[in-house]
Amino acid sequence: MPNNISKIFTDIKQLQIFILGMYSGMPLFIIYTTLAAWMKQNAIDIEVITSFAAARMFYSAKVLWSPIVDHCKIPLLYNLGRRKSWIILMMSLISIIIFGYTYFEPTESIKTLFILTCILGALSATLDIAIDAYRIDNVSKDQLSMSAANVVFGYRIGGMISVTGAFFIADSYSWDLAFLLISGLYLVGCVFTMTLSDKHYAEAPTNSIWGKIKEATIDPFAEFITRPYSLIILSAIIFYKLGDAMLGVVATPFYIELGFTLKQIATIVKLYGVAATIFGSYLGGLLMYKYGNLKGLLICGIAQSVTNLAFVWLHHQGNDATALTIAISVENIASGMGDAALVGYLSYLCNKSFSATQYALLSSCSGLFSHSIVAYGGKLLKIIGWDYYFIMTSLLALPGLAVLTYLYYKKLK
Repeated sequence: MPNNISKIFTDIKQLQIFILGMYSGMPLFIIYTTLAAWMKQNAIDIEVITSFAAARMFYSAKVLWSPIVDHCKIPLLYNLGRRKSWIILMMSLISIIIFGYTYFEPTESIKTLFILTCILGALSATLDIAIDAYRIDNVSKDQLSMSAANVVFGYRIGGMISVTGAFFIADSYSWDLAFLLISGLYLVGCVFTMTLSDKHYAEAPTNSIWGKIKEATIDPFAEFITRPYSLIILSAIIFYKLGDAMLGVVATPFYIELGFTLKQIATIVKLYGVAATIFGSYLGGLLMYKYGNLKGLLICGIAQSVTNLAFVWLHHQGNDATALTIAISVENIASGMGDAALVGYLSYLCNKSFSATQYALLSSCSGLFSHSIVAYGGKLLKIIGWDYYFIMTSLLALPGLAVLTYLYYKKLK
């Protein structure tokens, strides 16, 4: 990390990473929050609402097609850049899918909306592969922890646009207009992507089809798996954000059940809350810089685990805007810390020769449980109730923290 940290914040490349992070985050927040609010307002059952989280499983499965993003050239678009071509294609398709929401209503077309959302999940996961690879390829290794904070910053601003913006527009006008405007933003994103520079890392020459297949599918995994403690590292990554994910999938229906309006949720949770998350993400990036990867991950992981308990307190305060603000403040700061710490560590672990595939492997592991088990959050909530559910989300962090502690005492960076 350069001594002059301020240079990182003013670097044009970091600004571009922030903007790409914004586009990367918008679809996930639509799946995670915007659609949940839309369905809750239409009196859709909580079990059905949380089942839409199944679309997030594509984020865990994206490692299966990441070699395609790493090695396949998109006709015509490839001339714009290796990573840019994939980013532009995915943004265009995401725009079409989000526009498609304007043609359906939750009470009449829930199955169709589920299919659209699954397609959105697949396209969004592929966009993540391309953007993560672009970031790792185009940012020097000593700036990766701060680029992680910037991408989390962008991710949350994207969430604010696709949730806060959507909530205000839906409350004042209509959900159709909200989806239409978000769809249009992705067309703007395509134009922005065309302005980026795109480094090309030389691919090793091969003399056979098998050699090319081996490069794309086997070498990236083999290079990582043969490292010391690789499987233990993967297990820590798997559990690190599980508690946060289980909390997030029920959060919006929880706020609505407490009696908060869409505008209150948009203002406190998705506007003020984003500011808290941004602060937390930069705090997490600085902790990683100061204490190193594993100690930084431990500090941030403990914080995000403990602060989930604030929702137990909020549950007993009821419809109290001040209580909501306090709970959101502590939880979002800690969540931002954990996001930046994890993204920075995953980026650090990647070999730039296989950046798309290896980052997809690592990020898929980080969402292996959190992108699948969350679909059953509503069913579990009905069984144990709000308080025990929130306590459970805090305890789910313990396995990951235990593994990180083991790695830390092994002095593994």
